[in-house]
Formats: sequence, C-alpha cells, structure tokens
Amino acid sequence: MSNDDKNESGFFQKMIDIGANKNFSITEIRYLRVTNIASILGALYNAIWMLLSIILTDSPIIYGSNALLGLMFLMVLIFNNKGWRVLATTWLIIAAYISVLLFLYLLGYSSGVAFISFLIIILPYMTFPRKARKIAHGFGILACLTLVVTVILQSNITAHYDEVDPYLLQVVNISITGFICLALIWSMSVLIDSSEESLMAEQKKSDNLLHNILPVKVAKDLKETGKTIPQRHQKVTILFTDFKGFTELVSSISEITLVNELNDIFGRFDEIVEEAGVEKIETIGDAYVAACGLGEGITEHAKNCISAAQQMIYYLDERNLTHEIKWRMRVGIHSGPIVAGVVGRKKFRYDLFGDTINTASRMESSGEPGKINISEPTYQLVKNDIDCEYRGEIYAKGKGEVDMYFVK
Repeated sequence: MSNDDKNESGFFQKMIDIGANKNFSITEIRYLRVTNIASILGALYNAIWMLLSIILTDSPIIYGSNALLGLMFLMVLIFNNKGWRVLATTWLIIAAYISVLLFLYLLGYSSGVAFISFLIIILPYMTFPRKARKIAHGFGILACLTLVVTVILQSNITAHYDEVDPYLLQVVNISITGFICLALIWSMSVLIDSSEESLMAEQKKSDNLLHNILPVKVAKDLKETGKTIPQRHQKVTILFTDFKGFTELVSSISEITLVNELNDIFGRFDEIVEEAGVEKIETIGDAYVAACGLGEGITEHAKNCISAAQQMIYYLDERNLTHEIKWRMRVGIHSGPIVAGVVGRKKFRYDLFGDTINTASRMESSGEPGKINISEPTYQLVKNDIDCEYRGEIYAKGKGEVDMYFVK
C-alpha cells in the first residue's frame, strides 16, 4: 500500500472515529461510527445535488439549500467531537427529515425524493445509542407516517421549481438513496463483524483465564449454571512439593527477588505438569500442589505424577548450575480418594478435600531434597513400571508409621 493510500485510509478512519472515547463499549463505538458515516454520506448527497443544480438550473435557492443542508450534516461530526452523542444523532435525523420535506416542496413528489423516507425510518435504529432508544422509536414512527401521508397526498405535492426533468430527478434521487443504503448496511455489517471478533477475542481471554484457575468442566458448569457440584474421585494421585530451607532463604534475599525466583520456577512447573497430563491445583507459599485423575478415563495418574516430579527435579538441578540461589526441593506423592469442588461465591477457588491431601503433604515432609517420596498405595500402582526403593515404615505426623518408597 502506498503512502497516499495509507494517508487516505487513516484520514477516513479518523473521520468515522470522531468522538470515540476509550470508555465507550464496543456497541457504543459502533453506533458512533455509523452516525459519522451517515453524516458524511448526507453531506456528499447534498454536495452532489448542489453541483447538479448549478449545472442544470438557474435557481440559487436549490443549490443554496443543498449547501446549507450539507453543512447541517457536517455539524453532526462537531457535536460528536464535543461528546454530545444524543444531540449529534438527533441533529442527523432532523437534517435528513428537513431534506425530504424541503425537496418535496421544491421538486415535488415526482422527483422520487420521498424514497429517502425509507432510509430515515431505519437510520435512527442504526445511530442512536441504547440510552436514547425511545427517541429512535419516535423518529422512526414519524418518518413512517410522513411516507404514508406523502404517498396519499402525492397528487397535491407539486414542484415549485420544475426546471429539471422529473425522470432525471427520480434516477438521481433513487440511485443515490440506494447507494447510501448500501454504504450504511455494508458499514454496519463490517462494524458488527469487527465487534463480534473483538467480543470473541475477549471471551477467549476470559475463558483462558478461567481455565487457568479452574478445570474445564468446572469452569463450564459455573458459566452455564452459576454453580458447580462437588465431586468425589476414587482414584486420584496428589503431587506435593516444597523447598528445604525456605524460611531461612526468605530472610536472606529481597522480596522482589524471591517472587521473581518462585515465578520463574513455578512457571516452568506449570509447563511440566501440563505436558505430563497433570493438573495444577494451587501454590501455597513455596508449596506446589498438583493432581492427576480428576478427569474421566485417566488410569495412569500415579505414573503421570511421578513423571512430572522427575522432570521438576531435573529442571531444578539444571537451573542450579547457572543460578546463584540453589533450590532444594522435596516431593511427596500419594494416591487415594478425594472430594473436589469450588469454595466460596466470590474469587472462586477450586480445592481438594480429604485425607489423601494430608497424606501427600506428609509424604513430602518425610522425604529428602532431590528425591521423590511415595506412599504404599502409589507404589502398588507403579511397581511394575517404575523402580522404587523401600524405605521401611517411616513416622509421619498424624499418621504414625507409614510404608514409604523412594523412586529411583
């Protein structure tokens, strides 16, 4: 595209965006743009008639009235620029209505100018903002009644200036009116398509944000019904991690550095669990909680969690080689039944409940940095596929002696 084309395109865009405000909704901007486009088309219509009347007639009143009406249409842009939306649209409809009445008087019914009434009937609904919808109804009804009365009294509406052939008048008036209708409808369709695309993009952003917080099924239930029913899952594996020496580390580095470090690490953890088919549940301080088996048809939930944990540890080992702060992470994994649901009515939080969560936490706290500590139920699920080392019965707070295994 040449610079001239870009400048022309930019100029036209600026014209139709006159009065646009960043606080306007997509719908309000659409009504504003159609109003500006209609005012520009109205001014062009009168400019064409002014040139034709100068060429075809010697009646200053005809081309003088066209010049005046053209300026009236351009006033709409000034009112919109001032932020006077309702006044701008009202002025637009009044200018169009005056055009019809004036040219019926000057050129008579045979000129075909009455066809513009069809445009005035629909124009208010394309230009008035929603808060002024009653005014739109009024102008639409007035234009409709004007058209009916004009048709009934057509034999009495004669031209006061008959210097132009009525056939030519009809051709010009009907053609230009058709062109204006086409231009407005095309503009409206383009703006509606643009609005729908913007709304779809915003909806996608909202859905992605919601799915980052809640599982897909839970998010869908909340969007469709406003509520979700807690569900019991019999076969779920919980992955629980935290960092050894975190309390001492917090006191030795700045808050910003701490947050940046955790954001970097947990960001990579998010990618790892997603790739492994595991679902992140939450982070609590330095603890990272994820689960697998909440969806239907997932049978290798224990293997998936162990695979994710192995990748987490490998990532930290590689990261520690090039970073000043060395992170040492413990991992605990346990399998069993849980209840999952959304807690609260505002700032929704998807959470898991049951002894399985507590046991997974004990597996983590009873483990060692750089190793994956799993419970007996998890071991039974993976013993044929993953090598594990039996640790014996290890005491866990609130659980007593519990069989534990390290994944080799």
